[in-house]
Amino acid sequence: MLDQQRVQNVISNMKTVGLKQILVGDDPSIFYLTGRFVNPMERCGAILIKDNGEIHAFMNNLFCFDPMDGMTMHYYADGENPYALIAKELEPGKVGFDKNWASKHTISVLQERDDLIPVIGSDCVDWCKARKDEKERELLRQAARVNDMAVEFAINHIDPALDEKQLSDMIEEFFEEHGAVQDMQLQYVCYGKNAAEPHHGAVAGETLKEGDAVLFDLWAPINNYWCDMTRTVFYKSVTEEHRKVYEIVKKAQQAAIDFVKPGVKMSDIDAVARKVISDAGYGDKFLTRTGHGVGMTVHEPPEASASCDLIAEPGMCFSIEPGIYLKDDVGVRIEDLVIVTEDGCEVLTKYPKDLQIVGND
Repeated sequence: MLDQQRVQNVISNMKTVGLKQILVGDDPSIFYLTGRFVNPMERCGAILIKDNGEIHAFMNNLFCFDPMDGMTMHYYADGENPYALIAKELEPGKVGFDKNWASKHTISVLQERDDLIPVIGSDCVDWCKARKDEKERELLRQAARVNDMAVEFAINHIDPALDEKQLSDMIEEFFEEHGAVQDMQLQYVCYGKNAAEPHHGAVAGETLKEGDAVLFDLWAPINNYWCDMTRTVFYKSVTEEHRKVYEIVKKAQQAAIDFVKPGVKMSDIDAVARKVISDAGYGDKFLTRTGHGVGMTVHEPPEASASCDLIAEPGMCFSIEPGIYLKDDVGVRIEDLVIVTEDGCEVLTKYPKDLQIVGND
């Protein structure tokens, strides 16, 4: 069913930025508006939204995308030209294209007409998706509960007999057993110096030794909403330097969480975490932004970064994940998801954050 309230919110955003028409081609965004996943793969599937309330859908017959009230359907078969169908319904002038729509689709539409001006139109939908309603918040809570269990499973299965890839595969199987549905996913498992690479992927043959940090960054979609959490523990022992780094990151993360409330800039949330780490002398080792939005995709607006001046509003969900990365030595990151509430924030992920030394049982 077409969600009329969400469509009207998108149209309101279109009017704010002066866009009379946008093409929505991103599958999560189509799902957000219609409750249906298309998964067009290489084929063309899109929804045209006009500021006068006119809605058109362009779908291949193979998608089994049935008609719905409030939307004019345009179907095509393999071998037919869907771009001519789209171009026919467009008004001259600016067209807001989806940032995630493959360039072959965008270019093909533009080749049908010489009076169209392409601009990015995704913000009109993204701003709506950033403010989760209560149903979405509960889905995010459910996903976070699975994430808590996955982190506990991962930590309980740390074993020098398992390399990074083997443990990562076990965690992925755990997620799938608890409702995750996704293409092949590589859960981040980082031993020792590999934890100093913020986006290190689990590697076969990378083994564990005493004193190593073990960084888990675990993420998966549950009922179409993502969870994402990072915890760092130590195997058998921890040096004083590594303990110091851990406590600094923990302090920075808590300071940022405590700062979150409606009305603050996302860039200021980043600044709060960054100040704690900089004051401790590790500012140049904080290599990433503080956080990113999470919802039907694992990275979406808003982000907690120095370049993001969006204002936190109730319903926004994003990560708080400062880190310190010492090349060829250690990396520590602690990540939780939060939802902005009326007077602060709700922390979704609950797994404990006190420093853990494992493997001495």
